[in-house]
Formats: sequence, structure tokens, C-alpha cells
Amino acid sequence: MPVARRVVHAGCELLAIVRPGREAGILKDLGDRVTVLSQDMRDSEALAQALKEFEPSLCLHLAWYVVPGRYPTALDNLDSVTTSVGLVRALSRTSCRRFVFVGSSAEYAPSDDGVDEQSAIEPRTLYTACKTAVSLMTAQVAAECGWTAVTARIFNIYGPREPEPRLVPSVIRALLAARPVQLTSGAQVRDFLHVDDVADALWTVARSELTGTVNVASAVRTTVAAVATEIARQVGRPDLLQFGAVPTRSPDAAPVCARRGRLHEELGWTPRFDLASGLAHTIEWWKRQIRERRAEPLQSGPGGA
Repeated sequence: MPVARRVVHAGCELLAIVRPGREAGILKDLGDRVTVLSQDMRDSEALAQALKEFEPSLCLHLAWYVVPGRYPTALDNLDSVTTSVGLVRALSRTSCRRFVFVGSSAEYAPSDDGVDEQSAIEPRTLYTACKTAVSLMTAQVAAECGWTAVTARIFNIYGPREPEPRLVPSVIRALLAARPVQLTSGAQVRDFLHVDDVADALWTVARSELTGTVNVASAVRTTVAAVATEIARQVGRPDLLQFGAVPTRSPDAAPVCARRGRLHEELGWTPRFDLASGLAHTIEWWKRQIRERRAEPLQSGPGGA
């Protein structure tokens, strides 16, 4: 979890709340500055009791249902709202004084000119409606409790550990395996930002005094075709890209890009990666994953090898 690493590397103590039964994953590798709390956040009373020991001063709320292909319309989004309500209720009984909620660029109405923090909100799925609802609710709770609250609306993330069905990992894995990649025309315009830059931007926002909304984006317009083409160039297999083999769905054609906004203008933040270097970093990560998977010993079945 890049955000967790960023917080720990800043010298802070981190309390990570995970669902009961969920593996702590890479959090285990971050040393003794991380405490993992297994707790159902929907139970605000139990969570409030657990938080008394820690008395957090800042909360970064990243938890949400985001299963690729399902999350836009899944009723699980309602569970994420319930979880968020439980967390906010519990925090209202602690000394926490800053709340950072992670929203989505998809909350904005599509715009050919790009969007900024003053652009119109137009939730078009259950996912975006629920994200907007939590953002509005937390702003009101913050006003009542004397917190400062900010919603960081994130645009298109890519990088290590991205779910394999998504654009960047699916293209990388196919090309590394010398398989053809069927794509749309690739004309869709997006705003891509490497996951490590997203983590750094979130931490920059968290440490600031900004309230309201902040867009976490590169503010660079990039087509899907440009991303796939750059991956193919670096892998050395541009011949495997098949643009136009898949029809473009109407919602996917809408541009989702940010103009330079508060993150850049008020906080002076700049990303570490441009698209080429970020994709190179991601490709190398996937190469390591593939080598490690190949090196894993075969598991024998119930009857032996």
C-alpha cells in the first residue's frame, strides 16, 4: 500500500484498520511503526473503543468496494457508505482533527475542456453517487466536530499491484507473453498518474490545511492509445496492438481529465513520474512478478504429486 509506506517514511505512527479476516499484506513489511487493527468499521461503538488507545490526529479514508468491472453499479457501494458512516461516528469520539476522504474523478460531469475543483458534479453510477454522498456527509460532520475535512478526487491510477484486468497491467502482461492485444480505437482521453505519485499527493494534501475538494491528477491529457503504444514501444512489440478490435462503449468515450488545480497551484506539488518513466517502472515490476511466479514450486494435490 503506497500510502501506508509514504506515511511511515515520513516518520509517523500508522494505525491501519483492516476488515476482520483480511490479510494485512505488505503492511507487515513496514516495521514497528505500523499497528494493524482488525475491526469492522460498521460497528462504530466497538471501533470507537478500539481507537481510544490510539487517539489518531489524522484519518486517511481509502476503503471502498472497487472490484474491476463490478464496482460502478454494485450494491456493495451501499456497504461502503455504511462503513464510512461507522468510521466517522467513531472518529467523532476521538481527538482526530483532520479527515481526508478519497473520492473519484468519475463524480464530475464529462467535459471536453477538463475539470477543476469548481466543475459540476454529476454522479452517473451508484459508485459515484455514494462517493459524493460520503463527501458531503463528512464535510458536515467536520463542521460540527471542529475538524478540517478534504475530499481528494483521484483520476486514473496505474502502477504496481493494479488489478490485472485493467488497461495497463492487461496490456503489459499480454505483450510480455507475446500475445495480441485487442483494444478500442484508443481515442479516449484520460489523466494518468503513477500510484506512488498518488500516494505522495495524498500525503501532501493530508499535511496541508486545504479543505473542500482537491483533485489528485497529472493535469496531462493522454489517450488510451498513447498509453498502449508507449508500453508496446518499451516492450518491443508494437506489432501486437490491435486498435479498433473492440467497440468503444459510450460512457467510456467521455473525457476524464483535470486542469491544473489546487494540488499544483496552492500546494506546489509535482509528480515524480512522467508517463514514460512511470510505465517503465510498472513494466519492470510486472517482469519481476512473472519471474517470481515461474520460480514458485508446484503445489501437490490431496493425493500427492
